[in-house]
Amino acid sequence: MKKMLLLISSLFISISFADEFVEDGTTTIGGYGEMHYDMEGNSGDGKLDFHRFIFYIKHQFNSEWSMMSEVEIEHNMVYSDGDGGYLAMEQAHLNYFNGTWGWKGGVLLQPAGIINEYHEPPTFMSVERPEYNKYIIPTTWFGNGFAFYGAMGDFNWNVTMTGDLDADGISNGIRSARLKGVGETTEGGWLTTLQGSWTGMDGLKVGGSYTMNSPTRSASDANTGCADYDVNGAIQTQDVEGVSTLVTGTCDNAIAEAPLDVTLTEFNATWSKNNLYARMEYGMIDYTNNFHQEIATAETPTDVDGNPTLDTNGDGEIDEDDATWNTGGSVSEIKSSSGYYLDLGYNVGSLLGWDNELYLWTRTSSYNKDDDGDAKDISLFGVTYKPANNISFKVEMGESGGKDVMRMGLGYMF
Repeated sequence: MKKMLLLISSLFISISFADEFVEDGTTTIGGYGEMHYDMEGNSGDGKLDFHRFIFYIKHQFNSEWSMMSEVEIEHNMVYSDGDGGYLAMEQAHLNYFNGTWGWKGGVLLQPAGIINEYHEPPTFMSVERPEYNKYIIPTTWFGNGFAFYGAMGDFNWNVTMTGDLDADGISNGIRSARLKGVGETTEGGWLTTLQGSWTGMDGLKVGGSYTMNSPTRSASDANTGCADYDVNGAIQTQDVEGVSTLVTGTCDNAIAEAPLDVTLTEFNATWSKNNLYARMEYGMIDYTNNFHQEIATAETPTDVDGNPTLDTNGDGEIDEDDATWNTGGSVSEIKSSSGYYLDLGYNVGSLLGWDNELYLWTRTSSYNKDDDGDAKDISLFGVTYKPANNISFKVEMGESGGKDVMRMGLGYMF
């Protein structure tokens, strides 16, 4: 049990000690940060970004009760106007643990996957977090709610319940559906995650989780501006003050209000022993009633010089704005998203007789935000050097979706 406490406390602060070793009334601070240099960013001009700066405060009321909090600033600053920057309270909760089971209440991380809970830069190999942990498990994912957790021998369990996802933000993934504690409701029956993990073999941890929610999607009226057709299937036109104008009407793509069921099932494993490192995560999101409006377009008929011959937007003129027209509306359905990544590495520092860690590693990854479409494949090779515990310097290169990747980064936690 003390091993589990050490793991949990190292997430929220990087001073690694179990709760029962903290004196009553003690307040501690910690944090982590990371800077990235993307040499292929900005069209090859490079992008230098201090991506995250996080500070953490914990207070131990007594041997059983504590408070944990984490505030994050992204991209150096938060702008009052314009793009860039981010400030969020990603954790702020009371925690009770009696040595067998525990309870949390407040702002909580969803215990889905590895990176969403353990995302400090020295804890993963790559410069950026795996893309899988952006588009399948939308790290960082948090909300207001409650959790119960504990252990039975080598098996750890967690049940977390937070406010609903935003159904109108669900599309080919759930990243845009995170409300992050703002305006959350429980109309969809609480966003609930059931998690379990096993640590019964030295160097190995395997786990998985199942997340479910049924928020209600808003109704969407049919779009307007789609072409009207006659009984023979030909477009209808009319003369408006001497201008040949397309007759338009309501598109056939209305969507009714209905519950949108979402389930996320994921499995993960980490092996770290004898200088070998391997980590794998796989996840699939299934949707029901995940409908979205679509508009089909086509090029407008033109004359011999390529100029449009029809006013398709109804502004009374035939010009370049009429190059395309809406041929009709439809409703599409996204049924699932899925992905994985696999990291393999070896600490060559031991071969050199170093006390510090120097990992050579590779990543193979693929994910699909809509399983009916094409997947994005990723292949990376990298070097991660840790000159001291909880400090990391990283270099990686490879391909992501057919584009070159070349990045450097540094990170720390304390």
